[in-house]
Amino acid sequence: MTRPNVSQTILKDIRALRLLVVHPDDRDREELVDQLSRIGCVFSCQWPLLDAPPPGTDMVLLAVHPDTLSQPCPWLEKPGAPPVIPIVAFENPITLAAVLHLDAFTTIASPVRPAGVLTALALTLHQSKQRRTREHYIQRLEQKAAHQHLIQKATRALMDARRLKEDEAYELLREKAMLQREPIEQVARQIIKATEALGI
Repeated sequence: MTRPNVSQTILKDIRALRLLVVHPDDRDREELVDQLSRIGCVFSCQWPLLDAPPPGTDMVLLAVHPDTLSQPCPWLEKPGAPPVIPIVAFENPITLAAVLHLDAFTTIASPVRPAGVLTALALTLHQSKQRRTREHYIQRLEQKAAHQHLIQKATRALMDARRLKEDEAYELLREKAMLQREPIEQVARQIIKATEALGI
């Protein structure tokens, strides 16, 4: 069971979101807007979806509708794109494909009912945070691997240029970085550029 203080934190985080409701002006949108207002969300409504959500949008609640099914969403592929909660009126292969394309964590069923909206917001917020954490971790691993490659290349360049052993060349590289008060990968990059310029 979730502790009450955790629930309050989640609710506070949801209320801090800037939501965009992309839905025709109908009974479903009225119900959705009423429930978002009861929760205390900050939101705006738009129909149809333009080329991209307004800057600063944290989450999109999107009607899976013939108008949206036929509209390309290139903004979805961009880094940092807001997560989408599809609002689904019926299930068929086309709708399912659209929901999968939106890479949604959950959906809201139409006709919209108050029960389930808060859960959909909380689940999407939690899962999108988890995804961002994983992406950040992967980026750090990739950067670390790229830096290791630079350091190894610079170490080999020093070994060849000064006829040093690998540990001696690495120690020289590390000392240069400490002396210049720069990250070791930055000094490695300088050495590689210098050796390439000299054709070593």
